[in-house]
Amino acid sequence: MNKKNDIKKLFLKSLIVSLSASGLLGIFIFLFGKFGETEIRLLLTTLSIGGCSLTGLCCATIYPSENYKIFSVIGIVIAGLCFIFTLFVIWRSDFDHFENTWKILLSFIVLTTTFAHMSLLLNIRTVNQLVMNVLIATLLFISIVACMLLLLIFCEFDCGEFFFRLLGVSTILVILGTIVTPILNKTQKQDDSEEDTF
Repeated sequence: MNKKNDIKKLFLKSLIVSLSASGLLGIFIFLFGKFGETEIRLLLTTLSIGGCSLTGLCCATIYPSENYKIFSVIGIVIAGLCFIFTLFVIWRSDFDHFENTWKILLSFIVLTTTFAHMSLLLNIRTVNQLVMNVLIATLLFISIVACMLLLLIFCEFDCGEFFFRLLGVSTILVILGTIVTPILNKTQKQDDSEEDTF
């Protein structure tokens, strides 16, 4: 148990240091930089550090759970790969010569965001069947939206009107599920506690 806590603390400390350093770098560029090519790349690097660190942290929140440990590790690894590939895109002046570079980058962003989103929802602990059903449905639609976005990327956004309609409906269901699930979980816990008092 102590080993798990040590790993989590080390990960959190690394995130804090990297975010602080990138934040200071961004502030310095805004105050004293000339916004040339190098400064813009440094700012993009700062944004990528922040984005990938936050998604990695979201995935790390479920690491202590034995049921979700593998999922958490996969999410963290994808966030790390996303950061590395983003740096490659930012700092390589000839990246346009690499076919499908933007497709790969966007795919990494979709996957990283998806794992982070699902990890946050998996932090909801409940034994209530209604909450569990809503949670499972939300996770399912998150997966569907992710698959549709990946297909959209590799089809170069040429998937037809009906596809975009389905994507819009699925996205709305994801948003609703993300908002409703924690609220429903809280209200159900309150109802259960009130029943226990009687």
